Amino acid sequence: MAIITSRTNENGRISIIYERCNSCGLCVKVCKDFSLVMKDNKPVVSDQPLFGCMACGQCMAICPTKAIQIHGREMSADDLIDFSGLKEKASYENLKNLMIGRRSIRDYKDKEIPMEFIEKIIDAAVTAPISLPPSDVHHLISQGKDKVREFSFDIIDYFSQVKWLFSNQLIWLWRLFGKESYQLMKSFVQPLLKFFPETKAKGENYLLYDAPLALYFTASPYSDPADPYIPATYAMLAAESLGLGSCMIGSIHPMIMYGAKKLKLKWNIPPKSPAGIIVIFGYPKFKFQSGIKRTFAKVSFYPN
Repeated sequence: MAIITSRTNENGRISIIYERCNSCGLCVKVCKDFSLVMKDNKPVVSDQPLFGCMACGQCMAICPTKAIQIHGREMSADDLIDFSGLKEKASYENLKNLMIGRRSIRDYKDKEIPMEFIEKIIDAAVTAPISLPPSDVHHLISQGKDKVREFSFDIIDYFSQVKWLFSNQLIWLWRLFGKESYQLMKSFVQPLLKFFPETKAKGENYLLYDAPLALYFTASPYSDPADPYIPATYAMLAAESLGLGSCMIGSIHPMIMYGAKKLKLKWNIPPKSPAGIIVIFGYPKFKFQSGIKRTFAKVSFYPN
């Protein structure tokens, strides 16, 4: 039985071009679905896989003679990227320097981002790992300061509609979900729901900060809730390499996840999504002179 996603309900089809095959067995070793087995010193498609080919592409990518092809589940042999044509990979130091140099940017120049850069950001983001192929991540592109402002103000208007759910009379119910949930609602959500409409009335956009670009990454009900956050992170790093600033906005999706039907319809946001994140982009208005060292809450090794 095939693993079902919003994009497919069938297995991938594995083809082996035996004229090219050297019987190295790498495809069999790398397939963790057991869709391939060695028989008579050559790989064959198994009739007892774990799930059935999910089109992860591992066997096709590892084959030194390009003897494996996968079709179906949004994949074909044309999707193979030859590593010999890639430039040298970034060193650890180069990658770390890029990460250290990135900061959450909320002040942008009044300058549009060219489509070439947007395409590069998306091309980088789509390479992110996913839980189950094909990717079930959807993303909405709001391009241009005016469009992002309209999107932002529509969201704030929805926040105003549901503000009563977080009133002092009802917020005590959050204690049922734990002390931490209540404290977060009291100290973070309540002040924001008061602040956003007040600043919108003055023509100020403190939700998406009048950025010239916003990408909204969402998961489908079939995908892992972590799936949108990884390509969003890749997008941020790609933007940094292009001289752009970025900032993750995580307060929106939890507020509209189970409602906002009209908002979702207008902006083509998937009606059902267990997780989502918005990233805003633009040319930084200010230049930071230093970074800030971060720490984790705790790092543990087991066994000690």
